[in-house]
Amino acid sequence: MEGTSVDIQLSPKSSNLARLRKGFFDHRGLIATFIGTFCFAAQNIFAKLLESDIPVVELVCLRFIIHVVFSGIIGVYNGMQLRLQSGREAALMLARSITGVVGMGLFYYAMYNMSVGMANTIVYGAPVFVGVFAWVILKEPFLWRDIILVVINLTGIVLIAQPPILFRSEKMDSLRKMELIAVAAAVSAMLLTTSAIILVRLLRRINCSVSKIVFYYSLCGVVVPAIAGIVMRDWVVPPCGEARCYIFLMGFLGFMYHYLFSYGLTSSEKSYFVSVISSNQVPVTILLEIIVLDDIPNWIGLLGAGLVVMSALGVVFREGTLMRGQSENGDELQDKRVREVDSENNSRVQTPKSTEDAAIEEPTISP
Repeated sequence: MEGTSVDIQLSPKSSNLARLRKGFFDHRGLIATFIGTFCFAAQNIFAKLLESDIPVVELVCLRFIIHVVFSGIIGVYNGMQLRLQSGREAALMLARSITGVVGMGLFYYAMYNMSVGMANTIVYGAPVFVGVFAWVILKEPFLWRDIILVVINLTGIVLIAQPPILFRSEKMDSLRKMELIAVAAAVSAMLLTTSAIILVRLLRRINCSVSKIVFYYSLCGVVVPAIAGIVMRDWVVPPCGEARCYIFLMGFLGFMYHYLFSYGLTSSEKSYFVSVISSNQVPVTILLEIIVLDDIPNWIGLLGAGLVVMSALGVVFREGTLMRGQSENGDELQDKRVREVDSENNSRVQTPKSTEDAAIEEPTISP
């Protein structure tokens, strides 16, 4: 009796633990994406802390060295095929890698010379302009909703930049000029990121694996900045201590973000939920910037950041609506086909047949 009572008392706890494990497993993709947003925000802060120690070109190269080591280990473990199948695949892979690496360099340059959160916000608006590039290159439809999202995004960028033409109260000193140049670099990085997304979609159309794309992108991120650093003679030995620790953490957290985000997309049935959660990287970056760097943006910049995030989320919800509509249309077509097949079978059973037809069809009837 005592043993039975103990079992009855422990069963609710075990059932709650089982439900917790099942809930964690069912939402593992969303949880991984949420953790990845913190990794992305933290690696941006570590990059900002290296502003006075490492040049931008060297910082990009060191980041990709760490990235290519970890991605190469995982690729070898999974048996990744690195051979390019055609000249078109090689050309698209080269274009995607160069646009991504140059965009990353411009992004780090923007972070060095302006607020980390604001630079991250501008680059985060890249999905809004994917519709424009897809309309021009891939001939995909560009609707009035896309135009509204682009206008909202551009308005947010203007509020973040606060150009002197519209905000005359701002003083045009050397620091302010560098901030405007940094905003232009962030916008250029956003456009290059948009181009890289389009090129990835073209590579996926010819059945190029994601792991191969990431590996060649990381490899190009090592070679191109290294050559640029040698030509520009902009190469220094990282100081010992905290700087080298920051470099490793920046590269490792950047790799973890890409891995967790990719895992979230492959583990979750609804990718737009993953995109919504990834939008947390903007407020988390701004929050860490306030806590770690003691850099508080003004309310106009925060308003612009909100508009950019809202436009990006608008793209996410638009894609989610299109996906639901396509799935509903697919289900309706499947149901219609099933009804047509059933009606044909019923008509065949109900229609009287001659003995000759029956004799001909009898061997083809399954038991």
